Amino acid sequence: MAPRDSLEADVAAPPPWTRVKALFLDVVDLPEPDRVAFLDRECAGDAAVRREVDSLLENDRDALAFCETPAAAILSGIDADSFGRRYQPGSRFGAYEITGFIGAGGMGEVYRARDTRDGREVALKTVVAALAHPVGELRLVREARHAAMLAHPNICSILEVGDAEGVPFIAMELLGGRTLSATQRDGPVPVTATLRYAIDVASALEHAHERGLVHRDLKASNILINGDDRAIVLDFGLAKRLPGLGADESSLDSLTAAHQGPPGTLSHMAPEVLRGGAADARADIWALGVVLFQLVTGELPFKGRTPFETSSAILEQQPGPMPRCVPMLLRLVVGRCLAKEPDLRYQHAGELRNALTAVHAHGGWPGATRLILTSRASRPWLLASLALVCALAVLTAWVLRAPATPIRTLAVLPLAHGPSSDDEVYADGMTDALIAQLGAAANLHVFSRGSVVHVGAGRSGPAAGRELGADAVVEGTLDRSPEQLTLELRVVDTVSGRVRWTQAFSRPPREVLALQADAVRALAGRIQATMRPEGARQLALVPSVQPEVYEAYLKGRYEWNQRTAGSLTRAIAHFERAILLDPAYAPAHAGLADSYNQLGTVMVGSGSPREYRPRAEAAAIKALQIDSNSAEAHAALGYVRHYTWQWTDSEKAFLRAIQLNPAQALPRLWYANLLMSRGRFDEALTQAQVARDIDPFSLIVQTNIGWIHFFARRNNDAIEALTRAVALDGEYPQARWRLADALSGAGRHDEALVQANEAVRLTQRSSSSMALLAHVHARAGHLDQARQILGRVVARSQREYVSPGIIPGVYVELGDREAAYAWMDSACEEQANAAAYFAVVPWADPLRGDPRFEALLRRIGLAERVATAGRLHR
Repeated sequence: MAPRDSLEADVAAPPPWTRVKALFLDVVDLPEPDRVAFLDRECAGDAAVRREVDSLLENDRDALAFCETPAAAILSGIDADSFGRRYQPGSRFGAYEITGFIGAGGMGEVYRARDTRDGREVALKTVVAALAHPVGELRLVREARHAAMLAHPNICSILEVGDAEGVPFIAMELLGGRTLSATQRDGPVPVTATLRYAIDVASALEHAHERGLVHRDLKASNILINGDDRAIVLDFGLAKRLPGLGADESSLDSLTAAHQGPPGTLSHMAPEVLRGGAADARADIWALGVVLFQLVTGELPFKGRTPFETSSAILEQQPGPMPRCVPMLLRLVVGRCLAKEPDLRYQHAGELRNALTAVHAHGGWPGATRLILTSRASRPWLLASLALVCALAVLTAWVLRAPATPIRTLAVLPLAHGPSSDDEVYADGMTDALIAQLGAAANLHVFSRGSVVHVGAGRSGPAAGRELGADAVVEGTLDRSPEQLTLELRVVDTVSGRVRWTQAFSRPPREVLALQADAVRALAGRIQATMRPEGARQLALVPSVQPEVYEAYLKGRYEWNQRTAGSLTRAIAHFERAILLDPAYAPAHAGLADSYNQLGTVMVGSGSPREYRPRAEAAAIKALQIDSNSAEAHAALGYVRHYTWQWTDSEKAFLRAIQLNPAQALPRLWYANLLMSRGRFDEALTQAQVARDIDPFSLIVQTNIGWIHFFARRNNDAIEALTRAVALDGEYPQARWRLADALSGAGRHDEALVQANEAVRLTQRSSSSMALLAHVHARAGHLDQARQILGRVVARSQREYVSPGIIPGVYVELGDREAAYAWMDSACEEQANAAAYFAVVPWADPLRGDPRFEALLRRIGLAERVATAGRLHR
């Protein structure tokens, strides 16, 4: 064995730490090619030093956690007792006396201390793991070096960088106050305070950017509000030198990213950083946009249950709506900060600061331009501010970027709105109005709101649009007050998520129809949609309407869309109130006609069509007397004419409604039912399929497609279509009802009974569903059960209204033709909806050729359909 001293001689002495540290600090700011060349030159012949420097660079990432805890950011809201403490109050640390413990980060601790040389209170940031992680000292020095470049009232000042007892430290100003994150936890920050703080932060960023530094980790916890209510930006530990303004740190950033992803906080990262791009000044502007959004809403604009979901939200989704108390121009400023593409954001923090200052000075509302013009003082500043506010107002019509591809299909998302139920009703009604007017005025395929809502649950706007197959989606926010309506719209590309266009429209409430017309014209023009001449004329002729009238109308439509007996009754009350306030308001008369029409149906009817249909007809005619171009009124009149067997007039009315507004699904569906009742099944299917293209997730449309196949005796197609309807919503009783009919017709009786019983359950044992169940039992050969159930339905008809059209089919299956004809006569007497389908309904096939049946069809004007139905039967 060799002597001990010879062994020690073989072990290289560690390289001098002072030289290693100096080389690291010199090289860390160099770009990759220069870094390698520099180390090759400076470490030539000294492999040990080179290894140590390379090791420091490799382990540099380990210090990042320490930098995430700013010295002054944790003065409040943190339980200091939960951290370990290396120094106790009263102990000395170099020239400083420790007076308290503030908090700890990944590699260090922060103390409150007094400088014994001048008595100043400071915050000491120390590296306690310096021996295990010597790079912590270097990272600390780097942070100090960055911050020392910055002398600004809104940036935390560095007082000293040193070493005491072998522990490196930074002494910085001790700031009293709370972090913005702690303040925000108390609830949304008032708009005026938000603007003040944002201006402070933008000013600090402007100062840093001018000196070649980006923060890269700006967030509410890195912003402190001091005792003077001034925002102070903390923690430049992740700061990066900008290209062209000094040494580049991209090599270090690449090394860091390779080990633990992009630097910063995920929820505040700009999309280009998430994709691996460089963080420049515009990434800080994005982060400030996130902070602003969080302050005024109390929530992050992009979030998810996992980092992956959060990243996806940042890359693909648009932020949600801001409360209506947030001024429109501030929303636009935040929206521009959060533009997905860096080129669409403010390009400089100074530009953002100027915009925020102008919004703050004038309240942030579009009318602020008038305020600027009222004063003669400081005219140059006012003119500059006017230019800024005008620029923001123009931003409401600002084209972010011309569409790269034409937009042919569009989905309008439900408008964001205020918190009240009235706000919801108003916003939903305006959403429907925008969809209807866009479809009527422009050569666009506009999806219905129902389908958008169906696919939009849990998805971003662009994702919902992609699911529908739309080229773009329209997102919007509606603000309303007694004095003003403000509608903000934006068009978002469904593929890229890029905002193509945004604009805000404001008018008094009585000009709401003109507001909608303004929005439709601007949107159609921006996406270069061809306007239909008749639609364009209608947009130019919009009248004013009393706010109370329009609100009553919207409430009526909201209830009508629920399609229950109770909601239809409430809808009628709202429409009648609108008519009472303004007898010349045509849409209210059309809505009244629709409501009476639906109250006379089998599914939701609570009374005889003999009672409701004349009222529907009168309301539709009145609407057309006021406005002969009302598509809704023509459709309602076509519905009346269909079920009163005025076949030619009904078809004319439906075709006129479709001509006036090709983008509405219901008129096409009702027209399809008319065609089906006359045996024109292929034409009916074509119209229903167009309705499905407009409203692809509509339950009633999908169900009626199956119904058409069933009446055309295409049972397999019917079952397939109706199974799809049930898959859309298993709680929709009409789909279960029609599927039971189709399965029974195909001889699949057990499956049919399952569906029929579900329909009974979902309708709470309605007469219609009980008659269906009896019918299915009869077809299955369960005659006693069928008679028992049918007997209950007939007995119920003695106590309450039961549509006579639901009963004859059961008697036909039971072989009791006399009873069947008696109930068919009753159905014709009151012109029940079912009577319109007697010529083609499958259960009537055994009656074809019977003179009594032929006479009945002649009575309803469909004798020519007997031959067609007979051929289908054979």
